[in-house]
Amino acid sequence: MDANQLLESYESGDRDFSRSKLRDVNLTGASLNEISLIEADLGSANLELIRLIGAELNLSNLNNANLNGSDLCQANLNGASLNKATLTGTNLSEAILIEANLSEAILIEADLSEAFLTNANLTHADLRGANLTKAFLRGAILSGANLVGVNLTDADLTRANLSDADLTDANLSGANLTEAKLNWANICRVKLGGANLVGAYLATAKNIETVELNDVSNIAISEIV
Repeated sequence: MDANQLLESYESGDRDFSRSKLRDVNLTGASLNEISLIEADLGSANLELIRLIGAELNLSNLNNANLNGSDLCQANLNGASLNKATLTGTNLSEAILIEANLSEAILIEADLSEAFLTNANLTHADLRGANLTKAFLRGAILSGANLVGVNLTDADLTRANLSDADLTDANLSGANLTEAKLNWANICRVKLGGANLVGAYLATAKNIETVELNDVSNIAISEIV
């Protein structure tokens, strides 16, 4: 199926395009809200500025896809693969990305507020300046991720793996970091006011001396020395 065929079918009322072969397709700026692309192959597709609000993309292949500036608010991407996808400025607020593969994805200044990222793989992802306010990141893998200036206010990072991540100037105020791994993470000037760090591993975190820990709840001395 090519772009024109999909757009014509969508305009005629069709919404189910599950398992469609759409590799390298160009759908720049298209409006495909609530479309079903379950298990579709969208590898290397150009989806810049596309509107996919409430779309079903679970188990889809979006590896190397261009989703810059797109709107995927409340989209379902459970188990989807977005390895090396570019999502700069993309709206993923309230999107469902449970167990999704976002390794090496570019998510600079993306909106992931209240997104569900439980057990998602964000290894070496670039999330500079992204908004993850109230995001659900339980068990997520963020090892080696670039989290400079990211907003993780009130986010749930229970048992998340942040080893070797760069959290310089990140805001984790009110975040739940219970049993989170911060081995060798750079936490320079991180804001942790009201954060829960019970059981978190901070012993090898870098630049911890730049962090104000006086108003951090549930932290043991053994966790930081």
